[in-house]
This record gives sequence, C-alpha cells and structure tokens, in this order.
Amino acid sequence: MSIYKSITEELRRFGEDITVTTENGIRVVKGILEPLLYKNKLYLGGKQLPHGYFDSGNYLLICPPEAKLPVLGTAFVEAKGRKFILKRSEIVTARSEDFYVWAVLMPYSEPKEEDFYEA
Repeated sequence: MSIYKSITEELRRFGEDITVTTENGIRVVKGILEPLLYKNKLYLGGKQLPHGYFDSGNYLLICPPEAKLPVLGTAFVEAKGRKFILKRSEIVTARSEDFYVWAVLMPYSEPKEEDFYEA
C-alpha cells in the first residue's frame, strides 16, 4: 500500500467531516483538527510557558490534498460546529506524489459593529 493510500485510509477512519470553502467552491473532506500546543521552553515576550500551553489561538488541520486549500488567500474551514480562517497551509509531497495537507487555522468571529469605529 502506498503512503498516500495509508494516510488517506487513516484520515477516513479517524477523521471528521471538514467543510472547506474557497473562492473555487465548497468541499467536504475527512480531516483531523486539533489545538496547536506550544512546546515547553518556548518564550513569547520573554515568558516561559508551561508544557502543553494552549491559548485557543491556533489549530492544526491535517487533511487530504483533495481539500485544495490555498497556500495564501481566503479559505474558511468548518468543523465541530465551529468556523475557522486559514492562516497558512502546505502540501507534503515526496516523489511527485501529494500525501497530505497541513494547515494552521484560527477561530473565525463575525465582525461586530464596534470593530468599524476607531477609538
């Protein structure tokens, strides 16, 4: 079994439905979405963070290349009843074969009226 087929089978078995909306349309794929944890001894602003620190800011998505996530550009991802914005994505490739896509997402929030006013 090829690496692509193995990864695709694992995503099918253990992944959840992920809805990807781009300017090219809407796709539903199987993927794994999890909070992006910071490693111990990572310093942001000179502060030591506890092991497994989670600030609810970013999420990691692993999905098949068929999701067709743009590397840059606008894309929305919906999973578990929540909506996310794509920050960055990359396709993992070897021997000219695309294996999977990893992406960093952040939670989406609807703009509020006060967001349009300057203080």
